[in-house]
Amino acid sequence: MFGNPNKPQLPQRFEMLSEQRISNSTYVTLVDTVTGVTYVSVTHTLDSSTIMQPLLDRDGKPYIDPRYGGR
Repeated sequence: MFGNPNKPQLPQRFEMLSEQRISNSTYVTLVDTVTGVTYVSVTHTLDSSTIMQPLLDRDGKPYIDPRYGGR
């Protein structure tokens, strides 16, 4: 109904690795399939706010998932 059925679909940019609900918050771990950078996203249900931060390695650099170009 919507969009062009002949247009090729783009691959999904983010892959969800895990999801966990604790109290009034939802924690989601994502990996960017293009860069390999791994993120954590936290959504608070009380005020509908969401933050997304990269996970850092021991050197303070973004953690790169080895399946997508790790160091």
